[in-house]
Amino acid sequence: MKIKPIVYFIPLLFGSILSAESGQDVYNQGIDLLYNRNQPESALSSFQKAYQLEPNIWSRPYMIGYTLKNYLKKPEEAIIYLEKSWDLNSEGNELPFKETIICLEQLGKIDLAISKNTKAQAALKSANKTPSPWFMENLSWLYWTKGDINKALQSAPEGSWVKNQLAPRTVEIDWKIQITKLLSAWKLQDTDKLRITIPLDRPYQRLISVNLDSTNPTLSTKRKTSRGNQFLELEKQKGTDWPEEIRLQLKLEQNLKSMTSRPAKLKAASPEHPNYIWAIENRDGLFSLDNPEFLKKVEEITSNGRSTGEKAELALQYLRKNYKYGERVEGNSVKEWLDQGTGDCGYFTYIAIGMLRALKIPVRGIYGLGPWNDPPPALPHSILEIYDASKDQWFPHDPQSDQLYGVINPSYIAFTAGNPKQDAAVFAEDGVWEIDTVWFFWNGSGKETLSYSINMKNQNQITSRSLQSNENIQKPEYIKVPRSGGPAPFK
Repeated sequence: MKIKPIVYFIPLLFGSILSAESGQDVYNQGIDLLYNRNQPESALSSFQKAYQLEPNIWSRPYMIGYTLKNYLKKPEEAIIYLEKSWDLNSEGNELPFKETIICLEQLGKIDLAISKNTKAQAALKSANKTPSPWFMENLSWLYWTKGDINKALQSAPEGSWVKNQLAPRTVEIDWKIQITKLLSAWKLQDTDKLRITIPLDRPYQRLISVNLDSTNPTLSTKRKTSRGNQFLELEKQKGTDWPEEIRLQLKLEQNLKSMTSRPAKLKAASPEHPNYIWAIENRDGLFSLDNPEFLKKVEEITSNGRSTGEKAELALQYLRKNYKYGERVEGNSVKEWLDQGTGDCGYFTYIAIGMLRALKIPVRGIYGLGPWNDPPPALPHSILEIYDASKDQWFPHDPQSDQLYGVINPSYIAFTAGNPKQDAAVFAEDGVWEIDTVWFFWNGSGKETLSYSINMKNQNQITSRSLQSNENIQKPEYIKVPRSGGPAPFK
């Protein structure tokens, strides 16, 4: 009877010895589950078990962090394990360094990512290894994301994407505008004089030349500046018709090095300043300045800001993180749009206007064109212009941009700075309609009528789109209420 327990336990002990798995075995199972079976949750369990069995091997916490970040989209949890793999990486493998830096960038910790990048390069060099070009390219990208254009260019290796994107360039636009389609849609065909916007004069872009051709030999033109915009004034002789088409040819120089970078640095304008009207206009409730819930939401989002500029940056960061590019939604105010969480660039712009005006910051929408595909076409895109009283300057900011501080895309050409109400057309004090030229895109002058070419200094042409006939008229999409012909202008 005393022997039975011994006989009983021998096969169990022997079986447990046979079934014991090493950390490497469990790790390999995790690799198989992740890459061959696409089961990240199960793979994560295997990697966690392997880490328990072999806590001193860098690849064990690395794969936990890698799976959390790239497959399960949990960078907040991933960074803990990636930093542990960094500390265990005595052999100088680049993988823990790279994934840790990328994860910090995803978390918006750009300064820490820059610091880690520098430390990684130093660690590799001390191990007698040459850092791969990725590190300098990433470092320049991080500086660009931060808005430090000068350091981005200093860090960028030759031929890098960042250096190419930030290089000074010449942009040429050739646009066949179907002018009578919009004038008819807005019932302005009987007017003899009007003004259309031409690209803004800003530190980051300068208009070199403008030319207009038409079939009406009596059509006269002259340039005019008003409300922060540049206009081309068109006047036809009384009794003559507007030409069906005008050809607008523009040439610009762009240099983003001269662009102001971060909202956090701005100083608020005083109520007596003439630009303060862009801080308080509510457009019949569209911007939600009379909505207590919206104002409370903005106050909560920006509560940790120590200055007006820091509050602005917190508001814009919240918008980028919580609002996604997607379907247009119903609603009569930016509060309703924000709650629904999806919309196009126009929604981003209008919501950002509402949030910044809730902070009493002068801000206005900017409409322009940019090449968003390769090859193009050039398409309309709306961004912001925020006023900085410390420099007495409006600076551009893209609330939809993936870059942390809203750095605008290179080759984007801003055409029109909105009035406080963001009207597509404004009836000027001298009795002349001033029209946002980008609206012609939605009224018969779409991408098929538009040529857009970009040349960088001392380099070859990087992108272009040839002019084509306009066979399919583009129907307009108005940001608030879709309607044929776009929004009717208001006096």
